Amino acid sequence: MAWSSPPERVLTRPPVGVVVPFRGDRAAAAHLGASLRCLDLRTRDEVVIADNTAVGVAGELACHPVRVGRATRERSAYHARNEGARAATSDWLLFLDADCRPAPNLLGAYFAEPIPDDCGAVAGQILGEPGQAPLAARYARSRRLFDHAEGLIRARGGGAGAGNLLVRGRAFEAVGGFTEGIRSGGDIDFCRRLAAAGWRLEFRRDAAIHHRHRATLPSLLAAIARYGAGARWLNERYPGSSPAWPLRPGLATTARDTLRHLRGRRGEEALFRAVDGLALVAHRVGYAATNDVRRVGAIRIRQVDAD
Repeated sequence: MAWSSPPERVLTRPPVGVVVPFRGDRAAAAHLGASLRCLDLRTRDEVVIADNTAVGVAGELACHPVRVGRATRERSAYHARNEGARAATSDWLLFLDADCRPAPNLLGAYFAEPIPDDCGAVAGQILGEPGQAPLAARYARSRRLFDHAEGLIRARGGGAGAGNLLVRGRAFEAVGGFTEGIRSGGDIDFCRRLAAAGWRLEFRRDAAIHHRHRATLPSLLAAIARYGAGARWLNERYPGSSPAWPLRPGLATTARDTLRHLRGRRGEEALFRAVDGLALVAHRVGYAATNDVRRVGAIRIRQVDAD
């Protein structure tokens, strides 16, 4: 992957280790490579891709300043992030997801204002990829699913997703990184443990990335079910923090709103409200499922053996 560093600016910022967990095919690896070239890297910055695939698909992306390491102990983005963080040498770690496209000024935007010494992490903005046309992607974009300002997880509420999260290395080490062995919920858990250790979370709206949403409805609903499993795990770990979504009144509301939008000839919004109902059911189904990545892996292995 050819790489050229932008000219150094007069303003200074500390070196950053960009950590990206990866689990996908060669097309996804190529997309990741193109996205990484958008980063405003400087001479001392580094990029570490933690390859969570069985065969090392992302190895072809290795080209200074990108290093590719393997993270194969468990099929988990949290495990991959921890492995990538261990391989990085910078005092600041920027966690990005492989399906995200960073804004060209991402790193500069994070440090446009001084970061207080008691700030352990800074959440950037996560927006939907505007060019995605499939229904599932349009729906996710309309619901601002990962938006740290207006989405389900809001930075001002003390939570942030690891798809765009800058973390102070000392703070990361102090809390022991991300909890492994789980499918979902590790981002919120990490932020809660940071707060419990005395570190603050800040938000930089201009430090933005565009997230490529799931392209099909079954894939999106499966992801929401996984979020439901993570929500129950969080609720057990922090009682009362993530209760199950109210199914019966929620479905009644979505059905009523769907009919109202249909009468008003607002077809797409009526369709989105119907998907809201499916998402509610998916989340409740996931809430009853396991969040243990090892148990899910064992189930998949048994299914393959049965076939």
